[in-house]
Amino acid sequence: MGLLILTVAGCAPEAAPVPTSEPLEAPSGLAIAVGTDGFVAGENRVPFVAFDGGKPAAGYESAEVDVYPIGAGQSKSVWHGEATSYPDYDIPYWVISPDFPKAGFWAVVVHLVASDGSVSDGEFAVQVASSINSPQIGDIPPASHNRTLGSEPDIELLTSDLDPDPDLYRMTVAQALDSGRPTVVSFATPAYCTSRMCAPVLDSVKAVAADHKGQVNFIHIEVYKQFQPLVYADEMETWGLTSEPWTFVIDAQGKVAARLGGPLSRGELEQTLSELEGS
Repeated sequence: MGLLILTVAGCAPEAAPVPTSEPLEAPSGLAIAVGTDGFVAGENRVPFVAFDGGKPAAGYESAEVDVYPIGAGQSKSVWHGEATSYPDYDIPYWVISPDFPKAGFWAVVVHLVASDGSVSDGEFAVQVASSINSPQIGDIPPASHNRTLGSEPDIELLTSDLDPDPDLYRMTVAQALDSGRPTVVSFATPAYCTSRMCAPVLDSVKAVAADHKGQVNFIHIEVYKQFQPLVYADEMETWGLTSEPWTFVIDAQGKVAARLGGPLSRGELEQTLSELEGS
């Protein structure tokens, strides 16, 4: 099966409606879509989805991944690892945590292993920067005074979610950082990012929030502060975000413990919080 390079980042807030993160036309054979952007030199979480004939690929039990530099005349892999599968999402996805040695363009080659032992290869490319403006692991994020139900009682002006959880709009980030509890901050626009790659992220956050009441702060910041016409929230610029969705897990000391761009299942978010508690 031939290789198909398909570089599709998360929903970028350049125009509305936000473009889909899935192939618009059904390709023949295997295609791999990367689920986010914002990669920086060093270790990164890289989510990806495998498509077969335009539909989510099924029947693969594991995935081995190699990373190669592009245009450097080098054929040796600089990183090799096994991807983790998260099937508990509207569109199943995989995650790797490669260490990119430096800024530049990198080819990510995925070897998907089926139950009968056969291997299918797919590939995508990512751009890695030397630095980016959004909060990195270990950073103290901006102490945002985002809008809440206290400052704006009409929840329909705070979120495009059609079934919002009011608890996600009661606290500012500044208050959360002073609370002494871990915090989950999710930047997403559920009504305007409609692909199955990114739209269900807030559903995952709401489900996990229900299981951690009083233990972890959960905050949803809508990408838009005004819907007619669409005007981006101030926090998108303050946090240095140029795409969405992004979910940040902040530890009890107020430092970023995980930055999760693109698809995020309930299971992965629960796992991230468990690792935070264990540390």
